[in-house]
Parts: sequence; C-alpha cells; structure tokens
Amino acid sequence: MRHRVTSHHFNRDTNHRKLLLRNLVRALVEHGEIVTTEVKAKETRRLADRLIHRALTHSVSARRQLHVFFGARDVVNTLVEKIAPTMKKRASGFTTLVRLGKRRGDNVEMVRLSLVEQREERHTLKSKVERPKRARKTTKKKVSQKLAAKRASQAKRLSVAEKLTQKETAKPRRALPVAQRVQRTTAKGK
Repeated sequence: MRHRVTSHHFNRDTNHRKLLLRNLVRALVEHGEIVTTEVKAKETRRLADRLIHRALTHSVSARRQLHVFFGARDVVNTLVEKIAPTMKKRASGFTTLVRLGKRRGDNVEMVRLSLVEQREERHTLKSKVERPKRARKTTKKKVSQKLAAKRASQAKRLSVAEKLTQKETAKPRRALPVAQRVQRTTAKGK
C-alpha cells in the first residue's frame, strides 16, 4: 500500500530518480524554463521551490548545501546570485506550470515549467561576450567565382563528351559474320 507516500517513483530506482530530478532542476536553473511531462514537472517544482527558498538565505552554509545537491559551482552561483535576488519579494511559488497539450507519441500531458520572475538574460550560465563580427566578402566576387567554376565544370563535361564521341567513331569495327556481310553488300548495291 502507498499510504503517506507523496513522491512519484517514475518506474526508476532511487539513484536514477535522483539524477533525473537533479538534471531537470539544473536545466530549469540554467535556462529558466523546461518542457517535460506533467508528473515530472510537478515533482521538479517541489524540489526547485525548496532549493530556491534555501538560496534566498544567501549564506555560506546554504551555498554548501546547494553544492552538495548540484555538485557544480556554476549552477549554485547562478541560483544564488541571479535567480534568488529576483525572488526576494516572494515567500513561495517560485515556479509556474503552463499546459502545452498532449504528446503525440504516447498521449501524455506536456507542460512548460518556468521560473515566475526571470531576468532578460537566460538560456545560459555564462555571461555574454561580445565577439567582433567578421567582415563579409563582397557578393560580386563570390558570384563571379561561382560562375567561373560552373563554366569550367561545364567545359570539362563537354570536352569529356567530345572525347567519348571521337573514341566511338575512331573504334575499329569488329569483323561481321559472313551472312551479315553479304546482306550489307547487297543492300548497298540496290
């Protein structure tokens, strides 16, 4: 009997289930939103709300506890320095679920789990680095090069075709059997 069992097992053993939930929460922290099944999203939401609440304390012990869960410093820093400050006004309810419809393959309900308050910068843990744009080459030059290459390949094909026709005409005819030779000579004589 399942009396007082509140969590879902997802038909996985304990370690696999923990890794699944850890990866879902990590993706939520990194990208700000994830698309998954409804049951997984509800379980992930429970865990994410607890972790965000822990990150709100902004203490060294909270960072250490988060590091034990995630095992990655960059995720902990993102959670404590970027996500937690935007959630200061809230006591709970840091995430929201939006139904997307049923998945085509197995008809299971899909949802988008996202953070309620997000900054403009998301989809990555790393800060944006401005890269200098490369100067584009002139299009006229590219077009002329392409045309020249196309013409060269056509000329090559034509020369190959001409060589084949010359070879066919230059081939010595094989000797025909006597009966066919007689037919040809009689046809020419008429």
